[in-house]
Amino acid sequence: MIENILVPLDGSKAADKALEFALDLAEKYSATVTLLTVVDAVPVPLTAYAAPDMQPLAPVFMEKYLKELKTHHENMLAKALKKATKSKPSVKISTKLVEGRPAPTIIETAKEGAFDIIVMGSRGLGGIKEFFLGSVSDRVADEAPCPVMIVK
Repeated sequence: MIENILVPLDGSKAADKALEFALDLAEKYSATVTLLTVVDAVPVPLTAYAAPDMQPLAPVFMEKYLKELKTHHENMLAKALKKATKSKPSVKISTKLVEGRPAPTIIETAKEGAFDIIVMGSRGLGGIKEFFLGSVSDRVADEAPCPVMIVK
């Protein structure tokens, strides 16, 4: 039985499609939906250096970057929640914003929340990094404690 659905969001079109699918599923099974976004602050050290001489940027710039990144994710999550509640007003929807690496954070959230299924997009906004390290959806599908539905 599907009662609790986790939907990781990253602002990609694939994530939007996954949300639509998850909402339909939730409506059909009277399930609750949790929208999750992960603020990935780990790449910050890579962007913390000025290009020509590779000198570290001042901590104040790093703090500003992290604050802007978190605000971006909060806005994305709020927009998704508004769209979802408008689309399926009968579905109970909650949101969660967590800092960390996307795949391990999604997996840990699924474990902690005892989710019945994770519904996520096939391709996110990972860029070239994901080509070398493997995609987030692949890793989540391999390591999640529950079934994972990957939406194209």
